[in-house]
Amino acid sequence: MSRYCERTEPGWFAEPLNTVAGLAYLVASWQAWKQLEPGRWREQWDLHLLAGLIALVGVSSMLLHASGVAWLVWADVAAVAAFAAAYWSAFLFRVPRFRLLGLTVAWLLTLGGFLLFYLLVPGAMAGSSLGYLPMLIILLVAVGLAGRVDRRLSRDLVLAAVLFAFALVVRALDLVLCEWAVVGTHWLWHLLTAGALFVLVDGLLRHVRLREAQETNDGG
Repeated sequence: MSRYCERTEPGWFAEPLNTVAGLAYLVASWQAWKQLEPGRWREQWDLHLLAGLIALVGVSSMLLHASGVAWLVWADVAAVAAFAAAYWSAFLFRVPRFRLLGLTVAWLLTLGGFLLFYLLVPGAMAGSSLGYLPMLIILLVAVGLAGRVDRRLSRDLVLAAVLFAFALVVRALDLVLCEWAVVGTHWLWHLLTAGALFVLVDGLLRHVRLREAQETNDGG
């Protein structure tokens, strides 16, 4: 049985809609990249990395759906995990301003939570819709942390969480609704998650600019 509704046979280009929908990540990456300041690589290297990782998610997704090669699922999952790890680290450093000790404790708690979740929920294997649920939980934690510092960023995170929650639903329904929706719903996962990733980076970048402006005014 195919992992995706649109794929009815092996080989290349059997999922044209899922493949093309992966372009949404490249658009999101480009829109985020355009807002960055080219002359400030040293100060904003983490934000540049996040914009680049969105593109990596898109490329890995398009390769997976275009080829249907099974092992590329792991490349796709790794790209998403890389973005999630980079964003969580950048968020903790930029928003609540955790340093080495705080980052270490936060990451130990995060990894412990992930491990506990996957031990208690055996069906949450890599690549499954359920396997992405901890990322939604992290988003909700980020909403709480940001609410103490920047309400606008907190609202952005809420929007990203809503988009991601809907994305998880349509991803899970892909094979369930296959007889009714011939092309499936997985392509909507790409569009919704691309939007969520852009909102995350855009909101963080806006927060960084606002905080820098406040510090400049306070210093002046």
